Amino acid sequence: MAKKPPETHKPPVKNSANVRSDSDKLLRTLIVLFVLMGVAAALIFGLVSLRRVLFTSNPRFLLREVSVQSEGYWRDRAPVLASRLGIHLGDNLFTIDPGELRRRLAAIPNVEHCEVIRVLPDTLHLRIVERIPRAILSSPGGRFVVDEDGVVIPRRESMADKLPQLPVIFGFRSSTVEPGRKLEELAPALELIMQTALNFPDIRIMAVDMRNPAKTTVSMRFRDQKVCRALIPARDRNVVLLLTALQSAILHAERRGDTRGIFDLSFDGNVIIR
Repeated sequence: MAKKPPETHKPPVKNSANVRSDSDKLLRTLIVLFVLMGVAAALIFGLVSLRRVLFTSNPRFLLREVSVQSEGYWRDRAPVLASRLGIHLGDNLFTIDPGELRRRLAAIPNVEHCEVIRVLPDTLHLRIVERIPRAILSSPGGRFVVDEDGVVIPRRESMADKLPQLPVIFGFRSSTVEPGRKLEELAPALELIMQTALNFPDIRIMAVDMRNPAKTTVSMRFRDQKVCRALIPARDRNVVLLLTALQSAILHAERRGDTRGIFDLSFDGNVIIR
């Protein structure tokens, strides 16, 4: 018997009606898609226009006042601060970006914390916590002060004039002193200054000399009467323990009638009076 040739399977051929049906579906899908895109665009345009009408172009929200809340230099200096930040009366309140304005405000050296608040309909409120100057750099008439973290602040833009006489730090090695920079090398001197301010009120530091890398020389007044100097190790020290020993040595010397005024604390907890 003759063998039958192998059967071949041919794909079904779509008729023209099926092709037209698929094309119609695709066309309808594209039309719906374009309609939705148009509706979305119209909605976005409408919202932008509505925002412009209600807010950014509304004369009711024109800036008429910049208020500043601060207990330091910027108190009662709202016009100066507004000019520095690029704020102009008459600007629309909703065209001002509070986040960007806060970044500009925080970049001012004497500003430690700040908030920018819109107060409808026409006020911008700036709330500022200023850095507190703790020492003057280089000389009593120096142009810069630092806070307890060592951040450099222009003296004329600080609350230094409202504080009692500030101690002077000199002899530090930084070659660059510029506003806003943090001087890490001042940490030992500032630790002494802050500990006496917080825990040893009988000791008022007048100057800290950091020229000697091994010993820090501190000029001070004890109970605003006795003027003396203390030589304190520059490194590996317990400041509270050293200041306690210094205070005890000064009191002991006074009771004995010893008028010498140099106290060397660099001998493992022993105080040598000179």
